[in-house]
Amino acid sequence: MKSDGNIKIVSGEESDETVIVLKKKKFPWWILLFLLLFVFLIPISRTVRIHISEKQTGVSIALAETKLTYPEIGLFGKHTSKTLIDTTNTEGKVEFSGIKEPLWYVLFNSLFNDSAYVSAGNECYSSANLGDIYSSFPKNDYKEVKIPPIYCSVALKTIDADDFEPIPGANIQIISIVNDSEDLSSTETDVAGNFEIANMPQCGSVKCIASKEGYENDTLEASLFDLSNMSDLEKTLKLKPLKGCVKVIVKNLKTQTLLPGATVTLTVNGISSAMQTNTNGVGVGLFDSLRISNTISFKASKVGYADTTLEGGTVKDFIEKSEEERTMYLRPLTTSLVFYNTDGSKPLEGVKNEIRINGTLKATEYSNAKGEFTVMGINENDKISITASKSGYVTNNTKVNNAKLENLNTKESRTIPLSTKPTPPPTPPNNNNKQNDLKGESGDLRINLQWYSKTDLDLHVIDPCGNEIFFSKRKAPCGGGTGTLDLDANAIIGTTTRPQENIYWLKPSKGVYTVKVVCFKYREKTDTKLNFNISIVDKHGRKDFSGKVGKGQTVEVTRYNYVD
Repeated sequence: MKSDGNIKIVSGEESDETVIVLKKKKFPWWILLFLLLFVFLIPISRTVRIHISEKQTGVSIALAETKLTYPEIGLFGKHTSKTLIDTTNTEGKVEFSGIKEPLWYVLFNSLFNDSAYVSAGNECYSSANLGDIYSSFPKNDYKEVKIPPIYCSVALKTIDADDFEPIPGANIQIISIVNDSEDLSSTETDVAGNFEIANMPQCGSVKCIASKEGYENDTLEASLFDLSNMSDLEKTLKLKPLKGCVKVIVKNLKTQTLLPGATVTLTVNGISSAMQTNTNGVGVGLFDSLRISNTISFKASKVGYADTTLEGGTVKDFIEKSEEERTMYLRPLTTSLVFYNTDGSKPLEGVKNEIRINGTLKATEYSNAKGEFTVMGINENDKISITASKSGYVTNNTKVNNAKLENLNTKESRTIPLSTKPTPPPTPPNNNNKQNDLKGESGDLRINLQWYSKTDLDLHVIDPCGNEIFFSKRKAPCGGGTGTLDLDANAIIGTTTRPQENIYWLKPSKGVYTVKVVCFKYREKTDTKLNFNISIVDKHGRKDFSGKVGKGQTVEVTRYNYVD
């Protein structure tokens, strides 16, 4: 038998057969151990699932930016911190896939205390990193992470919409809506008009309703997030003041009759304004566009009467008062007499009565609807003269002329009748040169002045709005139309002996137009008065008025009532 390595040959001496025996070589066990270690290093891919919800309610939070910071394990155990970022879907869920871990770490991660961190948030929610042991993150389920809402406070303000001043003590109703749940609260503005919405989730919304007596309500509705990004002006509620018109009545205490021409002074918050009661006998004063919350008081005065005052309370209270409670009575200081203007047997309203006492003009009174007017402040020995005039009537200055009290003791003696007069033709000028054509624009209404001299006369017209149109103010709007002076004759340059001045309206307003003639620059050699003519033309025809004016004088020609 021969042996050669692993082969053994055996030959029998008593047999011709040869037996060959092969001995198998042993495999090294350490190779298997090496292969097993290699398998443990194989990287395994996993997915981490996270569900973000609201801490108190558990409501899922969509569109929240989510960060996962986890330990990335190298093949040989090296730990490296790595961060992945994604956004939750509409169900508040997000998945981070493709995370590599060695097999040995997957099998034995329970033996490790590696920490992982999750942070999430948006404009409504925010959290610091929420840490946990990485091995506790479920393999096939979602890691629940609850985050709190962001709370914020917003300061707002209320102001007056007219003067932009703060409104203290305004009532604020606050309707807050968070996760479809409504809550109602109320507060008041401080002395600076401020109030605050405090400690409310930023993604909630509010509706603020501001109110205060004397103002219209205002409402502001927005999310807390939007409010916190608004400008101060956008976060301001503007309350519009309610307004009203007050009417005060002035009467003669002795006669109980309405008293025109009295001065009524209204005081609001220390600021005073005055007006006169109507000069047509109504005796009523109006003040418009007053805040109904303002406290008001009145003072009434007139020459020959003792002043009187009236506390009105608020505008709102005054409007609701009776006529008697809104009436102010002026007590005559001296003897007063009631006179009467008549047209035949009928009372004549709106008569202009120029009252002279001892030759001096003391007052001008207009008769009321009963034809009455009062002369006040008469002493026993005074001599009274009254000139009564009205457009379309013959002036009466003879009925009461240097009369004493003893001569005026009956109603008849104090009645001044006026008779109507036909419209006179234009007075021919001194040179008998008659003017037939009117110069200037016509419109629906025109008022034309003609005279025959190089003297500078000026035409003045006061329209129904109170605007006075003349050479210094050539245009004035009133209602839907504008009055225009288009001819101004005999000024410094370009004098003529046939001058005209003309004012016209394309669309005149209804009402009274007061026509005056002013002698502005007298260029005559004598002091004689000049003749002039006023022509008023509208769709109803033409009316002419004649008159005379002297050096430095102003003459009121007529008060023309224009009707459409």
